[in-house]
Amino acid sequence: MKKKKVGSYKKYTLFLLSLVILFVVSLLLINPKVLNKISNRPINTMLMLIEFESIDGILQWEKQLDARNLTALVKVQDNVLKENQEVFKRLADKGYEIAGGYDKAAFWDMTYDDQYKYLKEAKETVKSITGKEMRVFGSRYFAYDETTLKAADALGIPFILGRGTQDVEAVIYQPQEYKAKVISVTNVDVGEPMGRGSLCDYSLWARGSDAIEFGKILEESIAKKPDNMIIVSHAYLGGTRLEWWQEYEKVLCLKDLYWVGFDNWLKSQKIITLPNAKIPLNNEVKYVTPIPAKPMEDYDPIPGIGESNGDEVTGEDALCL
Repeated sequence: MKKKKVGSYKKYTLFLLSLVILFVVSLLLINPKVLNKISNRPINTMLMLIEFESIDGILQWEKQLDARNLTALVKVQDNVLKENQEVFKRLADKGYEIAGGYDKAAFWDMTYDDQYKYLKEAKETVKSITGKEMRVFGSRYFAYDETTLKAADALGIPFILGRGTQDVEAVIYQPQEYKAKVISVTNVDVGEPMGRGSLCDYSLWARGSDAIEFGKILEESIAKKPDNMIIVSHAYLGGTRLEWWQEYEKVLCLKDLYWVGFDNWLKSQKIITLPNAKIPLNNEVKYVTPIPAKPMEDYDPIPGIGESNGDEVTGEDALCL
């Protein structure tokens, strides 16, 4: 008797569960308001700033983001970080995430001892300048391999930047064997011969796009409606050249994008946990030698760039028109 009752109870529970699932599916399929709410959800979007040259572009971006109450993930070359310590301390205090990096070489197939050394140096530099622990690291081209994960775990570094693997969707992978996670950035493909790269001004400039084409690629990428994006700017291009900045200014105003800082961007992630061997790895870089449509210096600079970086952006300068 007891076995029959248990069996009946299980069947009844499964029946109720089936009804609930059927109800939810019907709600999604039949109710257009529910579908619209899901399809119209803004994209969880983070800005990443990269800098190899000077501080002018970073300061321009700081003014613009301050005016919009936004922050960014910032990864700069170590010499820029060390030469402008007060700037990056200020950004860190405002909530910007200051990443460490090694930009002289990609980490693919580099020895453990070398990777450990460069990770450790970056970690110590970021901590000494910002007073905060370094949580994010990226090598040249956002290259990493399993050795990187081992070294990151040994140093307690939680996030490694990786090249994009899911088109415009930015994702976080958790290798089952390691504590460190991989942030796989938004990726776009411009076709042969220059292939795939980040959704980034410099990356697309190097692959032959001008500012107008960059704007179109931004629009097309956003139209795909991924859940999460990382839009990147090399600050010495997007933060100093007027045509390129204007394309960023447009997307900063889009209702399709929900711009957030690093911590809030993380909160919306559904982390993908897989054995490390099954995590896709993108090591394609076809634009080592840039083939731009025209040199950077031929683009008009943002008026006043490098002259008034201490000024605040107010009024119409910061409006989303």
